[in-house]
Amino acid sequence: MEKVIKEYPPEVVEISAESIRKYAEGISEDNPFFMRNQVAPPLYATALAIPFTGRVLIDDEVNQGINPTRVVHGEQDSRIFKLVKAGDRVKIISKFLGREEKETGTIFIVKAEQYNENTGEKIGEGYHLYFIRGEKKGEKKKETVESKPEYGNKLYEWKIKVAKDQPIKYAEGSGDRFPIHTDENFARAMGFPTIILHGMCTMAFAIKSVVDNVLGGDPTKVKRARVRFSKPVLPEQTLTFTGYESKEKPEIGKRRIDVVAVNDNGEEVLKNAFLEIE
Repeated sequence: MEKVIKEYPPEVVEISAESIRKYAEGISEDNPFFMRNQVAPPLYATALAIPFTGRVLIDDEVNQGINPTRVVHGEQDSRIFKLVKAGDRVKIISKFLGREEKETGTIFIVKAEQYNENTGEKIGEGYHLYFIRGEKKGEKKKETVESKPEYGNKLYEWKIKVAKDQPIKYAEGSGDRFPIHTDENFARAMGFPTIILHGMCTMAFAIKSVVDNVLGGDPTKVKRARVRFSKPVLPEQTLTFTGYESKEKPEIGKRRIDVVAVNDNGEEVLKNAFLEIE
């Protein structure tokens, strides 16, 4: 049983067809399945939880002097039990699990659970790893070389261009309006050339690439998605997603698809990314 350091009071979000539409617009989702059935894309429940899990960073009880404005989303591991639909009331419970001190900063680990308040059914859960970048001091340490993962058979290649206003649309659709994604001056002050795309939007693109190219457009088969956000994505970049049959063993009864995502320069923007599907 995992140790919970602090659990926060539940938050409830009411879901409408319009809120689903805005979220779908934020991730450039054009699959007619969603609007036709008035259900949200797989990561929507996780996206709803982000503003609530993020409050851990400004909680004096656990913050311990960390500067929350230097936060970036480090990793995300989400399980999807049931898609959110219009008319649902989603109850979100956030739990602070701990922090890890690294040479380059601090990692906060938060778990979010999502329930359908109308039925009591658990519809999703996820582990959110937030990385607070440390202040740059002294010489840059030598980077360790990561071993290149092995992939199985290539399944597809899919490209998408990030719209100039994608971060703004995603902020409106998801409720995640952290200024690194919406305020040019703030983003530059944090060391970025311009506003950056939410990692959760890039992750949604990765899921879309599998749904459209492997699952025949059926998002109900997505049961888990996990990624590490390895490089910021900028507006107007073109991202290329390549899916592979995984050589790793998935959970019993599941199939695992590894996803590689690179930008225009061939740099990986996601690492260790995979989906588990039915």
